[in-house]
Parts: sequence; C-alpha cells; structure tokens
Amino acid sequence: MKSNNSITANQAPLEQLLFCLRNKEVDCVLLYSDQNVSLSFINGICQAIRYQASELYLNQDAIQELSSSLNEQTSRNGISLSYLENRVLDVMIGEKSILIVFNKDGKLIDSLEGVGCLVIHLAELIKETFPGIHHWAKELNLIALEQKEVKVLNLIQEKNYHSVKIIKRKGQLDRVECEEKMPIDKKVIDIMRDAAFQSISINQEDGKAVHINRVVKQKL
Repeated sequence: MKSNNSITANQAPLEQLLFCLRNKEVDCVLLYSDQNVSLSFINGICQAIRYQASELYLNQDAIQELSSSLNEQTSRNGISLSYLENRVLDVMIGEKSILIVFNKDGKLIDSLEGVGCLVIHLAELIKETFPGIHHWAKELNLIALEQKEVKVLNLIQEKNYHSVKIIKRKGQLDRVECEEKMPIDKKVIDIMRDAAFQSISINQEDGKAVHINRVVKQKL
C-alpha cells in the first residue's frame, strides 16, 4: 500500500478504515484487462462493478444510473458514507454475503423477487479485484464501533472526568459512572441541576473542605 496521506490519531476506527478505503492505493486486478494497477479500494470496486454491469449487457445510461445509486449518501454510526462503502464494510467487517441487486435500467432493488433482476456478489468481486484484502483489514485491527462504545470513548476523552467506570449487564455495556472533582465554592444546587443521576460528596483535608466530588451516572 502506498499513500502520502496520514491518519490522525484521534480518528475513530471506522473513520480510519474508511480513510484507508478511500485514499490508500492498493494493488488490484482490472477484470476487463487482467492488468495489475494501483487504485484506491473504493475506486477499484467501482470500476469492477461498472465492468461487470457491462458484461450483463447494461448500456452506458444504465451503468451511469447504477454508479449514481451506489454513490448515494447514507450514514453508519453517525458517519457519512456512500451506499457502496456501507455495503463494502458489511463484507469486510461483518463478513456478510452482500448482493448488489439492480434492474436492466441500473436502478438498485431490494430483493431478488421480480423479473429481470441482475446480481453482483460483492464479496466475490472484492476477492477477485483485491486478492488478500480481507487479511489486510484484519491486520489493521479496525472494527466498526457500536454507538454505545463510541459514547464510552467520548466520555473517556472528556478532560473534566478523572475516572470513568464502565458497568456491563449480561455481557453488554449498560451504563457508566464518571467521577469529577469540582471547586468547593460551587453551589451544590447548581451541581445538582447539571445531571439527573449523580452522587455528591465533599472531601476534606486537615479539617478543611477542599473540593466537591461527584459521580455522574449515565445509561448507555
């Protein structure tokens, strides 16, 4: 892989993976020529889909319609990405068997029902175009985070909290308890208004109150 772009340390794992798929050049095989080239992963998959669509006898207008549909924007865990990028992540991360189903006019359809639907098996297309790409994704150790995990990471990065306790229930993230020191001159009534569920205590040193300690409890 080669790229002059860098990945910032504070990007979430899903954003890092998308950055790689969109920007890093990797070796691939152009199916229509058996030629080895270097392309970004997403660009390579787009070209491979266009080629397979032409092999299924779609005309140029239909191929353009299919390309536009694959590039329509959606979201995943709050991150903006294209329909195709979302389906590629399902293959690479979720290891799902994803089918790109469309009609002779290049319009995406939701199922295999109906007459004249055309199908591209995305996982097989990825394997043919980018041999070994699944191993690359796993070596990067990049996984899509659930919304609860993202929330926990944001709380851990919150500078005001000096302690974040994570409570799990039946193996799943359930809630967090975030501990914070506050100045002694802050009114307790104001602190109480800040959060619906919390514990408040006053810490003393040498008989003098030094700070207010509170634990904010949040359901995930």
